[in-house]
Amino acid sequence: MSRLYDTIEPDVISEALIHKCVLEQGPDGEAGRIAKEEGIDFKEVTQLRLDFQNILRIENLWQFTSLRKLQLDNNIIEDVTGLDSLVHLEWLDLSFNNIEIIGGLDELVNLRDLSLAHNRITQLENLDTLVNLQVLSLANNLLEDVDCVRYLRQFKRLQTLCIKDFRMIMEEEREEAVHTFRDELREIELTERELKRNEESRRLAEEKAQLYKSAYVDGLEDTTLYLKMFEEDSDSEQIKHLPELPEMLQQYETDFVACCNHLVKVGLEEREKRLIEVEDFRTTHKRASEANQQASVERVKAFEQLKAQLLPQLVPGGRGKSALKELETAIESLDHDLMRLEMQLVEQLDDLIKDFELKYSNDIVGPFKEQVQSHMTQLRDLENNHHEKVTEIGTTMLEKFVKNQLDEEPHEDLRVLFMDKDTLVSALNNAHDTHMLIIDGREDAIAQQMSRDMTSLTQDIQDGEIKRNRQKVVEIERYIDSQREEIEALEMSTPTNPS
Repeated sequence: MSRLYDTIEPDVISEALIHKCVLEQGPDGEAGRIAKEEGIDFKEVTQLRLDFQNILRIENLWQFTSLRKLQLDNNIIEDVTGLDSLVHLEWLDLSFNNIEIIGGLDELVNLRDLSLAHNRITQLENLDTLVNLQVLSLANNLLEDVDCVRYLRQFKRLQTLCIKDFRMIMEEEREEAVHTFRDELREIELTERELKRNEESRRLAEEKAQLYKSAYVDGLEDTTLYLKMFEEDSDSEQIKHLPELPEMLQQYETDFVACCNHLVKVGLEEREKRLIEVEDFRTTHKRASEANQQASVERVKAFEQLKAQLLPQLVPGGRGKSALKELETAIESLDHDLMRLEMQLVEQLDDLIKDFELKYSNDIVGPFKEQVQSHMTQLRDLENNHHEKVTEIGTTMLEKFVKNQLDEEPHEDLRVLFMDKDTLVSALNNAHDTHMLIIDGREDAIAQQMSRDMTSLTQDIQDGEIKRNRQKVVEIERYIDSQREEIEALEMSTPTNPS
């Protein structure tokens, strides 16, 4: 449990030990050299390790008034004293000592993390002032678990509690703890369930938002665009008091949302078409590249076989120079053939990319752009029709108001609009213009995003092909150069032969 070293005398925290540890744990390099020469102001030290020092008694720490973290584990401390001045301490490790009674911690009100694990503590006490405690380790002591939990219920901020240390909890202990803390456990379970539900809802919402964005229909789902029009329309609060308007707005919202949701459905379907088209292109691209690579491999194999036949002849009595000449010719032929195969692949892939870009633009993206334009035109038509009806209702009511023919007094917001016809018409037109701007803005945003994504996709494909071609050419050149260097070396060492 404790760290009692028979071969070392028990020690206290002496001035010499403090200076040694502070310097060892202080800055390195030039800063460390200056610290050694000029000393370190203990009031500025925020962390200190005094572990494995065979310390029996805590002393001489009063100068460390700024200390935030103190490590005193793996010593032989029996009584916790000498810490009163460390009022800013947040982290304290007293594990693996010989402590039997908890004490001396009353002034450490900022302590958040405390370890008393692996001591001889039999009773949990004298921690009442540690109101900020969040992490407490009491593992491998002589404590009764249920008593510990009862005592620690007062610590509202406690997040982590370690009492056990690989010791089997008996069934009766578990049942007693469950019964004692059934209300707390129930509350924890309910909180965890709620957190899981919220996290799952958040995850699903993020996935849905990302899906809609990739389909270019974000901001169109359900009532999103409809509500956005009226949120940014400052005149709607006054206009809404016109008679018959509530029923009209209900029908307008129904038709508007139905159009938006249909465009969302189309957008999601078109997204799948785009993904399929891109996947088909990549599959075809891969197959063409692999077929060309296989042809290159076969050509290299043929060269290697010829090389294996000619090398044995580069010996005294063999063909010598003529064999070398044949190898040189074979290398040049191989270089030509590999580059020819690469150029064939470049032309093949270039045609493939052009066909893909044309088809993707005309047959995939183009029709969806037309669908977006069509649906946005429908939304504008709905807004125009709604505006015409509202204008008719408003002007009719204004005429009756001027002639004092209304059955009941209009709402005070309407009385402001009925000052004159220009005021009413201006408010109605401003509301209409705001709605149209929102619709136009959403259409422009979709078109711009589609254009950016189309440009990005084609650019990525072209950049990928350029990179592939450069790597292939470099690979060929390196291989050919290595073969030429080998032939040059052989030429230097091959004896001249008349035949």
